[in-house]
Amino acid sequence: MMKYLLAIITMVLVSNTNAKDVQYDMRVDGITCPFCVATSAKALKKIDGVKSVGSDLEKGIIKVCADEKVIFKDEELKKMFIDKGFTFKGMSKKEQCESV
Repeated sequence: MMKYLLAIITMVLVSNTNAKDVQYDMRVDGITCPFCVATSAKALKKIDGVKSVGSDLEKGIIKVCADEKVIFKDEELKKMFIDKGFTFKGMSKKEQCESV
């Protein structure tokens, strides 16, 4: 019985430590103020697995920290940002999240 419990605890711990977060830096034209970011962040935070959203207004970048299983597709992002009044230009991916 004890071996069984230890095996379950080990599997849970290993599965939790394997999950990691990644950061997507999305270049978006038209992002010029905190309100611009807020409207986009609200839409992004509705996506399951998105942990946090931040920005660099000077560079026109929205930073999204998400579970590594989240997959963003350019066409979907283009539509989402156009619906918000902005133009999605592209994104890069980092293997870990910075503070956003």
